[in-house]
Amino acid sequence: MRFLGALALAALATTAAHAHFVFVYVDGGDAKVVFGHHAAPDPDAFPTRAEKTTLTARDSAGKETPLVLEKGAGNFFRAKLPAAPVVVYGTTESGVAQKGDAPPVLSWYYPKVIVGDPFAANVAAGKVMDIVPVRDGGKVHFRVSAAGKALPDVEVTVGMDGKEEAKAETVKTDAAGLTPGFAGHGRYLVAARRVEAKAGEFGGKSYTAVRHTATLVCDVPGR
Repeated sequence: MRFLGALALAALATTAAHAHFVFVYVDGGDAKVVFGHHAAPDPDAFPTRAEKTTLTARDSAGKETPLVLEKGAGNFFRAKLPAAPVVVYGTTESGVAQKGDAPPVLSWYYPKVIVGDPFAANVAAGKVMDIVPVRDGGKVHFRVSAAGKALPDVEVTVGMDGKEEAKAETVKTDAAGLTPGFAGHGRYLVAARRVEAKAGEFGGKSYTAVRHTATLVCDVPGR
């Protein structure tokens, strides 16, 4: 039974390139929240799973401003941004869901977008789970952490805007919580997921595990 339980958790933790994620990105003076493969609205589906999202914007001085999320004029949610944010991050309550014979899972997303320099000093955000880009010469790594501590052996999906979804790579973090390096420049879409074997009840529904998914949108310039 323990072996079967471990297999079930491993399946839940798998971050396939074709999975859907909650992303937040900046479009003009708005932060936009979507649920899908890309940091853009899905023309065929309204992002219901992203509806219960709270967002905060942080400026270069470290001032944080809670944002008010509302339905946009399309398949997205939007929030008006204060002037010159450095990072926008939040938490999405996705609730308890069950697929087929798989165990019921409580899911949380932690979307983040870095506005401007992805390697700035104050872009770390998210107390439960976070992704931060790290420069390494001409490459970029992504560090995954939980409550400030590095997360080793976590599956991370790394894609780029404008490329086919099938070309997204699924890699694992090392002992320092770092992914392998990526040499491309442009807009990165990153998602990391971990699962806790923790049972409980949420919203009147029972669950046997909690899935945490952090996402990051950032623009890495060429050198």
